[in-house]
Order: sequence, then C-alpha cells, then structure tokens
Amino acid sequence: MRLFRCFLAASLMVTGLASADTYPDKNKPIRLVVPYNAGSSTDVLARALARGMSETSGVNVIVENKIGGEAVIGVQAVKTAPPDGYTILLTTISSQAVNPHVIANLPYDPIADFVPLVGVAKITLMVNLGAKTPAKTVREFIAAAKANPGKYTVGSASTTTRLAGEMLQTAAGIQLLPVPYKNFNDAGSNMVSGELDVMVVDAATIGAFYSKGVKLVAAASNTRNSRFPNVPTMAEEGVPGYEILGWFAAYSPAKTPPAIAATMIDILNKGLKTKYVTDIYDTYAMEPLDLAGDKLGAFQRAELEKWGKAVRAANMGPK
Repeated sequence: MRLFRCFLAASLMVTGLASADTYPDKNKPIRLVVPYNAGSSTDVLARALARGMSETSGVNVIVENKIGGEAVIGVQAVKTAPPDGYTILLTTISSQAVNPHVIANLPYDPIADFVPLVGVAKITLMVNLGAKTPAKTVREFIAAAKANPGKYTVGSASTTTRLAGEMLQTAAGIQLLPVPYKNFNDAGSNMVSGELDVMVVDAATIGAFYSKGVKLVAAASNTRNSRFPNVPTMAEEGVPGYEILGWFAAYSPAKTPPAIAATMIDILNKGLKTKYVTDIYDTYAMEPLDLAGDKLGAFQRAELEKWGKAVRAANMGPK
C-alpha cells in the first residue's frame, strides 16, 4: 500500500508537469468569462481580446456572459472552475475591489480565490443624463436636484456605479433616489424612456444609448477625456475632487499551476497587443493597464484599501 501511494503521488506529479508542458491544447477552447451583460464595456473588451488571443495563439477563445448579483454569479463560476488554464475571468474594479466592502457574506475572496494574470485596461467614468431629463449640464441638474430633493433618480448596475452615484450626491450636496438594475442594458433603456435621470458609468457601456438621446455631460476626472474633448470635467461643472477611474483585469482560479499561469499571461499579453484591442482603446478612450502577475496583485490590494475608505466615507458598507 505504501508503495502504491508513492507511485500514485509520483504519477500525479508527472501528469501535472505534462499538463503544463502541453498547455494549451489547441483542440480545447479557453473560456473568457464576463460577469456583465453583452454590450457592456467589459464585454466589448472581452470580445476584442478573445479575437486577438485566438489569432495569436491558435486556440479558440470564447466569451461567456454570466450576469447577475453585482457580478457575483460570474466571479463565483470562475472561482469554482478547474484551475487548468481553460477558464479566465475578465472583470472589473467592482468585483475585485469594491464588492468586498459593500456586499455582506460575499461568497468569494477577490485575493485568495484567484491568480492575478494581467491588467487589461483603465477608463474614466462619465456622468450621463437621461434623454428626457430637462437638464442639459451638470450645473443645471444639480440646481434642479437641490430644488427637488429625492425627485430625480440615479441608476447603477454594479457596485462601482452604485458607489459613484452615492459619491455624486455627497460631492454635489444633493439627494437622489437610487435605482439598482440587474444589467446596464436595462438602465440605458430606462435613461432613454425617462425613468432614469442620471448614471455615472463609462462611455463604452452606455455609448449605444447616446444616439437615442442619452446625454454625456461630464467626465469624472481632473482632465478632459481625449475621446470627448468637448465634454467638461466635473471640476469645471462646479464639483471639484469628483474623480472615478475604472479598471479591467484578467484572473484565473486559485491553484492554477505557476507554469500554466505564466503561459496564460503570455497568451493574454499577445492578444492585448492586437489591433482588435487597441481599436477599442482608441474608440472608448481606454488606456492599457500594464500590470501582470504579482504587480497586478499588489495594485489590486491597494485598490481594495482605497475603495474601502471611499465606501466607509459614503456610509455604503453592508447592512
């Protein structure tokens, strides 16, 4: 029996090494799991990245949208997936840095349950007004909201956009009615129909609704967005210090073998350098987030601490 156990252990070690040596199997697809709806900025990035990865690696990379629960459903699906290199989570600041501070009994640990692979992009959030909201600028909206506390609605479909809405109220000294949505498509549709007045979200996510009347009125940053140079900053609109930067990154399940994780990083980085992804950067004024492995992990831990302070300041902790 003792000899059998030794033989079994040795066999498992060899199998593991062989698996790492032969990864990736070009006959087996890699799943790129997105915990947000189709058409969201994360989804747009994922589809461009999947195309780039497929082209440069020869492996079929497919995007799967697993939405719901403030991204928890998709993140949890990756957490429980086999750590074999064929499942990648492409997610955001919301799930990996904000959720732990605002969701009680979160069923995953954003640090312990994942291996950080690569940073994908960073982007400035934008202030958007509904198509039927009378105000056409942030100044006009703030004035109307101060005159009518609780009348106007602020939407969210992720923890980051929820926090951005709370921070907007605090920074501008206004009281809005929060309306949470399961996905950004529903929120965008309600901005068109007139049921939702304002939402702070990146232009990539809400951009499909600009042609339907949704108004892009300010950048939540200290400088104007290069993609929208005529859109003022929040400071220019009388709300200094209101700055919210979003980011996207890729992770694999915990216990992914280091050799496989290193290959995954290489495949991702090659995909990120393709025209498919750089075109998305140009279109939506995104920028590369050039971090990988431990450096991405250190960045994420710093973001966790930073957003924890913001959540506490906004009194948004789990109730």
